[in-house]
Amino acid sequence: MTTEHPVRLDALLASSARTHPGRTALEGAGESWTYAQLEHAVAESAERLTANGLAPGDRVGVFAPKSPATVIALYAALRAGAVVAPLDVADPPERTARMIRNAGLSLLLTTDRALAGAHRAAARARDGVPADDGALDHGLHWLRVLAPDERPGPLPAPTDRGGYILFTSGSTGWPKGVLLSHENVAHYALWAAGEFGLTPEDRIGSQAALTFDLTTFDLFSAAAVGACTVLMPDLLRAFPRDVAGWLTEQRITHFVAVPSLYHGMLQQGGIADAPPPHLRVAAFGGEAFAPELLERYLELLDGVPFYNLYGPTETNACTYYRVPADWSADQELTIGRGIAGVHIEVLDEDGRPTDGEGEIHIAGPTVFQGYLRGGEPSDPTRTVVFRDGVARRAYASGDIGRITSDGRVFLRGRRDSQVKRRGHRIDLMDVESAVLDLPQVATAAVVAKSGPHAGQIWAYAQADASERELLAALRDVLPKRMLPDRVVPVTTLPTTTSGKVDRRALSDDGDPTPTGAEPIPTGSVLIEEIPA
Repeated sequence: MTTEHPVRLDALLASSARTHPGRTALEGAGESWTYAQLEHAVAESAERLTANGLAPGDRVGVFAPKSPATVIALYAALRAGAVVAPLDVADPPERTARMIRNAGLSLLLTTDRALAGAHRAAARARDGVPADDGALDHGLHWLRVLAPDERPGPLPAPTDRGGYILFTSGSTGWPKGVLLSHENVAHYALWAAGEFGLTPEDRIGSQAALTFDLTTFDLFSAAAVGACTVLMPDLLRAFPRDVAGWLTEQRITHFVAVPSLYHGMLQQGGIADAPPPHLRVAAFGGEAFAPELLERYLELLDGVPFYNLYGPTETNACTYYRVPADWSADQELTIGRGIAGVHIEVLDEDGRPTDGEGEIHIAGPTVFQGYLRGGEPSDPTRTVVFRDGVARRAYASGDIGRITSDGRVFLRGRRDSQVKRRGHRIDLMDVESAVLDLPQVATAAVVAKSGPHAGQIWAYAQADASERELLAALRDVLPKRMLPDRVVPVTTLPTTTSGKVDRRALSDDGDPTPTGAEPIPTGSVLIEEIPA
């Protein structure tokens, strides 16, 4: 399903409210909302926001745990013409404050449960000055972060009339705001609704945080056809057995999740003993799927389509591959081809299309409008001449891959310091910046480990502190998903012959202290595993 004309995300909801007013649109937190009820709440809240000074093009943060009230807040801000930024209540207040400042958010929407945390984040963003607030209906509150005369300048069209902001890890320690238009998000949502065969009778299991781009399918693809979005309780993600049971109890027909959650359900969740009987389509994205476990899932799901989705936050999901039922672990897994309207090209170091390995470039209607830094937009895309001779505005993904003659793409790794952990993109320089900002630390290096500790993030810090003390300090500035698996205090860091930190030695060595680094005898201990 595609569209030739830009579609507003809130218009998808309004359309289904007209055609399917009595169908269930949303379930979660013990609540059930029909499309007519949800549309009425959204329209009412949007009017209240406009009456309180929200103007089209303003940037609004939604700071609340995932619940029906949070979904109403997102839609209401979109209906009022705002650019909406979901925020994670679990992030440290200082990091949330950086997101607020970087994106130029003028207003925060929150709920009773998250109001105190929203005030703390807003105060940090305002250099300690408390924010004015007020109440809306449906348990919602607003906090004014910027006065009307302090609002940043208008955004470029089409985001000047509203859109979406998602945040990614940035190398400077400041999360980057990814600026998306209604069309950027709606194009993927409409395509996915068609490709996955969504109908008004379907029930989509929404397990990811609203800050994760997987949820654009959960919300907007469902609204496009009048399906029901079922919000999974956040606590369940740490208990794979409960997730597997929840899929059955809630009669989930469509489910999109990161591979680590699928891994947990198979290895610890008992899904092999009781596959969800109502599941019609499953999909994964955000990180690599363990080949042996993927092969077992294909046998377990017995004909249920299982999709591999790929795409950085800057493009949403932009390629797809329906994994064949007879795929086996000894075969290389492709990320597939571009979704309808999206063009993929692989360029060599000279910026020319290549049949060998190169950087993956993405062009088409899902490509974002730019980054927000200090409230101001910047567009990192460039014009690329694809092998068909057409010049297109393209985003350089940072992913290395190769493309076959029939358009299938295979990933080969990254060209920078970014890694994926449980579906989240993490820039190691972001973590390193947080370590270097600690007053106890003189210098530091953060690496992704290989060898016996492959997949872990380790920080090596020249510091007058123990690992436990450094970790405690990092918990105040980094979200749990970004915390290093180890923080190793050292007196020196290994260097190359040119005097630079030898990151390869730090990454490759399986020992806590690589050759050339001298440990501080502090009795460091391995931190507890972070729940998925």
